[in-house]
Amino acid sequence: MLLTIDIGNSSIVMGAFGDGDAPAACWRLETDRHSSPETLRRSLHQFWQKSGLEANDFEGAALCSVVAPLTELWEGMLGEVLECEPLVLHHRMELGLTLDVRNPEQVGMDRLADAAAVRDRSTGAAVAVDFGTATTFNVVDETGQFLGGAIAPGLVTAAESLKACAPALAELTEVFGALHSSSNEFESAPPFSAIGRDSDEALRSGIILGYVGLVEGLLARIGHELDSPITVIATDGIGQIITPLTGSIDQYDPWLTLSGIRTVYLLNTGNE
Repeated sequence: MLLTIDIGNSSIVMGAFGDGDAPAACWRLETDRHSSPETLRRSLHQFWQKSGLEANDFEGAALCSVVAPLTELWEGMLGEVLECEPLVLHHRMELGLTLDVRNPEQVGMDRLADAAAVRDRSTGAAVAVDFGTATTFNVVDETGQFLGGAIAPGLVTAAESLKACAPALAELTEVFGALHSSSNEFESAPPFSAIGRDSDEALRSGIILGYVGLVEGLLARIGHELDSPITVIATDGIGQIITPLTGSIDQYDPWLTLSGIRTVYLLNTGNE
């Protein structure tokens, strides 16, 4: 099996890939920049035990990180636990696409992994929308060129900013707690109207439907600039909230970034 790790600013997502295109098991940790190798090692073994796996089930590992202090920590820990050197993704690797941006080294590897994943799934132009701490729109044209895209504050990031700047609103509504506790709360009770009749409804409309408008507006502009039909795939937890509320997203895949990490691993190792 292949172990894939995506180290983001808010969470660390891991997946175990076997023969299929989707991960056989996935796990998530909160990002802690002060983690020790022993703590990470213990967490890994606990996850594997619950899934009926152990270290010797993995023949390789691939690591994508946007948190520099944790990259070396994870690389060393995985080398010891798996007794093999993990592949750490970087922009000079074979990605299955070419980079048509001004400063390739400044592009987050999670964005390039997303782009590799949507390129692998589409023969035409495609956009990966990753709803993380920041929401990134990662654009690949029909020739396989990564053109860059857009970066916006993530939905939770924007909501937390509003909460901090307007504490009186936070006292009047359950919306902020719902965003953190469970996306199912919003799935079962999405905003029914753009016109909220109380503070909770108004915030629900502004935060959720307002964010849908941001997504739809940017995707419309991207499609216009490409002058080509685009396939749009969304990923990460908040994408599960936004996708059912818009016709601009074709598919939601919570493990898209992990799939892209796997794609890059296969391209650079020749393993199947």
